[in-house]
Amino acid sequence: MSLYVLKFGGSSVATPARINHVSEIISKIVSNGNRVVVVTSAMQGTTNRLIDLAKSFTDTTFNREYDAVISAGEQIAAGLLAMSLNSLGYSAKSLNAWQIPIKTTNNYSNAEISEVNKNRILEEVGNGVIPVITGFQGISEDFDICTIGRGGSDATACAVANSINADECLIYTDVDGVYSADPRIVLNAKKIQEVSYDDMIELATWGAKVLQAKSTLIAKKYNVNLKVLSSFSEGLGTKISEKTKYISDNNITGIAHNLELSLLFFKNKKNHLDILTLMKPFNTINLGDVFLIHKISQASLKTFLEEKSTQFEIDNDIGVVTIVGDFRHNNVILNRISEIAFKNEIILKHNLFSTNSVSLITPFQQTENFVNLLHKEFFEN
Repeated sequence: MSLYVLKFGGSSVATPARINHVSEIISKIVSNGNRVVVVTSAMQGTTNRLIDLAKSFTDTTFNREYDAVISAGEQIAAGLLAMSLNSLGYSAKSLNAWQIPIKTTNNYSNAEISEVNKNRILEEVGNGVIPVITGFQGISEDFDICTIGRGGSDATACAVANSINADECLIYTDVDGVYSADPRIVLNAKKIQEVSYDDMIELATWGAKVLQAKSTLIAKKYNVNLKVLSSFSEGLGTKISEKTKYISDNNITGIAHNLELSLLFFKNKKNHLDILTLMKPFNTINLGDVFLIHKISQASLKTFLEEKSTQFEIDNDIGVVTIVGDFRHNNVILNRISEIAFKNEIILKHNLFSTNSVSLITPFQQTENFVNLLHKEFFEN
């Protein structure tokens, strides 16, 4: 008898029909003699509606009431999924993160999970109950609800899996695994059977939405057996582990892109060094002389910087393309990337290099075309 943590994303529980289908997936696993713990996201679109509702009253996203509002969607989904399972004859119980509790840091909208109490979860499982836990959230040391970033239900699932020593953590989403690029914009994207923790962290950090980066960091830290599957179709999915047998011809694992970032420039370089530590809650990415910021937190960050009398400019006309692979001694690949950009008149506004990724900042309208050009060069030729 194996113990699984099953996480279902927003598209998987988007409608009552989808919720009933998820119950059938759970039923199949349980009927094979396994025990399960379920983590759910909010129904698709719910969190965005709650964000819009909250922004009717404030532009500030890093506060107690904002997190209290946007965390409500998971409670609805968990209750409905538990009802669906109960209607099939199972004993299921929805649990809010604070009822377990799942403890987090005090960083509103970008908290880190610090502890998952396994006692309540294992007690329910031992009594034959299927716990359905709200993802994306936890409770701080001040007993406030804190959310852990978009896609945070993945991190909840991995943290729960580690706490209860689950045999495997299965992440169900609307795609049947990790692809060489976003299959929604690259028609010839190839599914990858295995991805290393490190490469998945890079892909997720730079825009691959199939997994949240925090979740893979947790999985890597505690060696959680992790797999990405589709709730819409059957398949083997993609395994995420420490080491993999998968190596592409060019030592490139995949290409990620992100259209939800902006570039932040400081007019006074000395002044920006003085406030760097104060910017940490805004989850910025330091590129040296400029920063990448998330558009969703831009209003709050602008207010913060203006209060500090800081002069700055923001460039919203950008996209970020990241090629993930082994670049430690791969100048040939780097030269090919530059040649592709030059030949196709792709403007490169800024670059960021590391040992296992290269991120290139392009104009917004050129981003998806650049992804397709790079994928054709490295995966289709």
